[in-house]
Amino acid sequence: MSMQFKSFTLAAALAAPLLLSACDGSVRREGLPKAELQVVRADAAGNRLWVLDQDAVTVYDNTNGRRLRRVILPDWVLAGPRDGCPPSLALDASGVAFVSSNVVPVLWRVDPQRFQVTQIALELDTDADKDVGFTSLSFSADGALIAAGATYSSAWRIDVSAGRASKVASAPAPGACDPALLRMAARE
Repeated sequence: MSMQFKSFTLAAALAAPLLLSACDGSVRREGLPKAELQVVRADAAGNRLWVLDQDAVTVYDNTNGRRLRRVILPDWVLAGPRDGCPPSLALDASGVAFVSSNVVPVLWRVDPQRFQVTQIALELDTDADKDVGFTSLSFSADGALIAAGATYSSAWRIDVSAGRASKVASAPAPGACDPALLRMAARE
């Protein structure tokens, strides 16, 4: 199933309440299905597939689909889709996974060999009075970790080794989760 089709079906499922027929022919409303987080990243060099869900990160062998490890992220917190953009997962060039919270400025680093988890509390250069979490994690060409603010429309550059996050742009559009959109808005 293509990613575009999956996105469409998930959006359609979330957009309309689930209606069920009762035995007497009436229709009853069951409410919205529970939205589930699923962020998938492929590590081509390591031949692995990393999947972040609301409970853990699961690592699969990309050749045979066998589950290699399920990694619980200690003290990981996330907010639901109504409260901001989802948390994110990014892999660096060596296969290390970084997971964000969309509520707090903390990253979870997962070693690709031992699957050990390290929490990295980030010092913010601004917005320390706000609940700042991150989404849309990605690595730039120079190896810097870039993220979007999960609640406030902002782009951030994260220095993982120093444990610092610097705001590089703000956008007037709330809920803009894509750092590329934020960088375009900052130029305008």
